[in-house]
Amino acid sequence: MPRNYRLPSYHRQSPAIRCLNFLCAVLLTLVLIAGIILFVLWLSLRPHRPKFTLTDFSIPNVNRQSGAANLPVKLAVNEHNPNQKIGIHFEAVYGSVYYDDELIASGPVMYPFYQPPKGDTLVQGELAASGPTPTDPAWQRFASEVGAGSVGLRLVLNSTVRFQVKLWDTKEHHMKADCGFKISGDGSLHQEDRNTQCTLYF
Repeated sequence: MPRNYRLPSYHRQSPAIRCLNFLCAVLLTLVLIAGIILFVLWLSLRPHRPKFTLTDFSIPNVNRQSGAANLPVKLAVNEHNPNQKIGIHFEAVYGSVYYDDELIASGPVMYPFYQPPKGDTLVQGELAASGPTPTDPAWQRFASEVGAGSVGLRLVLNSTVRFQVKLWDTKEHHMKADCGFKISGDGSLHQEDRNTQCTLYF
């Protein structure tokens, strides 16, 4: 006796459901496209940190026997804004010079300024040294290194910055640029340390 086979039944979706599915697919596609566009815009407008390069530094007459107190400390650092469409507002820039961990000079070196996209500004100033002096514990080592023609120092620049995208400003960020270098016995910057990039901290 032949078996009875039941043919599968197919239910066609109603026009309303098909229309709803189509609208959902279009909406998801638009959301995906909008997400890609926003991601590309974020990549193009994401602020890049400024770059600092030590161009010159000197402490004239650093080899005098009475110590470095009150000697002029001259510095020059180039600041570069690598952003193509984002400007940077800098508050006043303060400089500090260290011999090991001993602070030997500090003070303001640059007034507030605005750095346009792809711009460069020379941050330069002159501080007055507070030491080392012959009464300081570090004097003997400092004088010995001066006599040898190689003294390791650090220049630290501190400021507060804001990034500007057209009419919109970001929140303020504290910035610190740390530049390590050596000076010779006459107080001038070693040639190999010219145009070296400083380490930047945000």
